[in-house]
Amino acid sequence: MTAATPLLMAEHLTAGYGRFDILHDVSLTVHVNEIVSIIGPNGAGKSTAFKTVVGFLAPRTGRVLFNGEEITGLRPDRVLRRGLAYVPQGRIVFPQMTVLENLQMGAYLERDPARMAAALDRVYALFPVLAERRKQNAGTMSGGEQQMVAIARALMTTPRLILLDEPSLGLSPKFVTLIFDKLQEMRQAGYTLMLVEQNAARALAVADRGYVLELGRNRFEGAGPQLLADPEVKRLYLGG
Repeated sequence: MTAATPLLMAEHLTAGYGRFDILHDVSLTVHVNEIVSIIGPNGAGKSTAFKTVVGFLAPRTGRVLFNGEEITGLRPDRVLRRGLAYVPQGRIVFPQMTVLENLQMGAYLERDPARMAAALDRVYALFPVLAERRKQNAGTMSGGEQQMVAIARALMTTPRLILLDEPSLGLSPKFVTLIFDKLQEMRQAGYTLMLVEQNAARALAVADRGYVLELGRNRFEGAGPQLLADPEVKRLYLGG
């Protein structure tokens, strides 16, 4: 794979549930060390696109290439083994387990204790509060702290690409700001990120590139600042 080749290429995806298609010929790409944001109204197909990329849904048409290899229709656990991590919406943690146990669950594929320890060190450097709270049960933490646990758990596999579905959903304004700051820190630390996000202005502000989906189709795409300044995007999706 050359530097110019996208890390992820989802090409002409049509997918849905049962006989009902939600995505119609959607294409998305992510290059190494980018943040790519996908915005659009409810029901636009954003989360469905992620589920199709990571293998929870098989596309009716189209294909997904990751790191130069086709992964279309592979099971999610096999996609994960190739370095593509997924953080679903809803701050899903194991509530009765400690923070440390949650993180260790994220590294269940890792058999080498030294590599596990190195992954923990990297995660704690990004999220120092998790090091301080490592013995606390995840279910007793605030929503924003649980979201940090969910993101950090995905980082334990040292993924090449992390897909984050609605990382700021339901969080207080303070934690929304913190989570977006952390996404930028992750990019600076060398991670590649793609996020689906209702907070469209925030998502485009941190994005190198963005996509706008509408009714399951590509509507706009471009650099994050360019989409943020586009009068049509503003009018339709940014409340301005």
